[in-house]
Amino acid sequence: MSTYPGQPAAPKKTLTWIAIACFALAVIVTGFFAWRIVVTAPRSPQPIAGGTVHLKKEGLTVYASVPALRPPCEAKDAAGNDVPLKGPSGSETITINGDSWYVVARSVRPAPAGDYTISCKDTESSATYAAGPRSSVVAFVVSILATILSFLIFVGLGVVFLVISLIRNHRRNRAGNGPGSTFPTHPQPPNPGQNFPSQSYNPGPNPDRPQDR
Repeated sequence: MSTYPGQPAAPKKTLTWIAIACFALAVIVTGFFAWRIVVTAPRSPQPIAGGTVHLKKEGLTVYASVPALRPPCEAKDAAGNDVPLKGPSGSETITINGDSWYVVARSVRPAPAGDYTISCKDTESSATYAAGPRSSVVAFVVSILATILSFLIFVGLGVVFLVISLIRNHRRNRAGNGPGSTFPTHPQPPNPGQNFPSQSYNPGPNPDRPQDR
């Protein structure tokens, strides 16, 4: 599109496109962390009263209905091999359907999905033990925080870029409508019906004419 002298140039939409990209990233990143919330959400553990539990995901976590000072449990895989367990680095508790479960042990290495035999010898308390996949409350909380922060950050950036773009366009339009934005005038052809003032022509005396001698 051609412009005339004094006419403002067409506004660039770079900031607008950046704002749209930020909104798109907000949807993508937030969706990813929302999926992580579903994946890392704690599940109800399986009671180990029967001795054997089936894990659909890798890893092994042993829970107790009351806190335990040390992991009093042993685990074996389907082949009868020992699965090393270790206590948690801190206190972790999950509450599902109103029942609280305390993490007492986890597999040292991620154990593959399958059947495991777990035995717990606890003569000090009347705790109930259960087992589930190797999950972490920290990962679940981090996924929630990441979902909220990613949404706020990318949406906030998109709003900032969009507002700046609107302000620049508004200022550019105001400058284009100012006193210095008049278009150059071009001469117009005469109107055939326009009346012009009559002019007389006097050539002066001519010695060749008898009346001027």
